[in-house]
Amino acid sequence: MRKLSCLLCCLMLFPGLRAQVDAKLNVGSALGGAVNVAAEFPLAAQSAVSIGAAYASAEYFESDNDDYRYRNYRLIPEYRYYFAPRAGFDRFFVGGYGKIGHVTGTDIWSDQKISAMRAAIGILSGHKWIAPSGFLFELNAGLGRAVTFGGNPDDAVYTDVIGDLSSLDLRLGILLGWRFADRGHVRPEPSR
Repeated sequence: MRKLSCLLCCLMLFPGLRAQVDAKLNVGSALGGAVNVAAEFPLAAQSAVSIGAAYASAEYFESDNDDYRYRNYRLIPEYRYYFAPRAGFDRFFVGGYGKIGHVTGTDIWSDQKISAMRAAIGILSGHKWIAPSGFLFELNAGLGRAVTFGGNPDDAVYTDVIGDLSSLDLRLGILLGWRFADRGHVRPEPSR
């Protein structure tokens, strides 16, 4: 955690990062009961990094009376490359992402808890629209590979609870947010 704090402090001290910051909420996740927030910072004219955090809680029911409640905390770094941006980092992008998270599965009937770490790496693509007021709307999708580690894979409860997690990592995002910008550093849109 200390390394992450140091990294975030270093990113904030970099002069180019203070010009623009996009703060975003994934409303697609929020509709499903999860919280997913992110901040995006420019690196260069066409590239940016995003750091996100998420929390999700869900219940999973099976037909053979094995019912589980999952809680998942995730940290999600991303790199994005924007093609032909108009107002800083906006429009069509491609990039890569990583995820590291802590998963807790609880058997609803016995209250037995199983914990594990889950990591993923993948690619993503999307489009971001920025209004002159600073309001932003973004759609994105990604596909990656995930691994789960920690815990005891020989334990039957672990296998039932954590074994249900897929090794495929899918991302779908519908994000709303706000661009906090130093207006002197944002390129105006070209006249048509």
